[in-house]
Amino acid sequence: MVVCGCEISAKEVRLAILRRNDEGIIEMRRPKTTRIELEDDTSDDELRLFLAALHDFSRENEIDTFVIKTRAKKGRMAGGAVSFKIETLIQLVEGCHTRFVSPVALAHFAKKEVEEYPEKLPVYLKNAFLSGAYVLTRG
Repeated sequence: MVVCGCEISAKEVRLAILRRNDEGIIEMRRPKTTRIELEDDTSDDELRLFLAALHDFSRENEIDTFVIKTRAKKGRMAGGAVSFKIETLIQLVEGCHTRFVSPVALAHFAKKEVEEYPEKLPVYLKNAFLSGAYVLTRG
């Protein structure tokens, strides 16, 4: 199974592609695209372009499941409206499932079960990596 861990931040989604190899070790792929940005969330054309970019990305990388790090819906740390539009567009990618994982579960997982991160993992992909690794580890 190939999963794509996602962290939605402001107007973009950060993407980390992971899979388990034959020995059961989680491997991270290094695709050209690691971010997709939604330029204007009020434009029909931009929304369609963003969704098309997600479809292309999922096909090129043979993604089975997108895993999204959830954001609060209300309160001081709530995600913005644009981030929830991005979340919905990810859920609309044909041929892919979508799963969600909470920040608390990710923090616990990182602390207790992640011994090391992939070499040269960009800092901005850390939570996307954790989201994908969480699902691959916990099913």
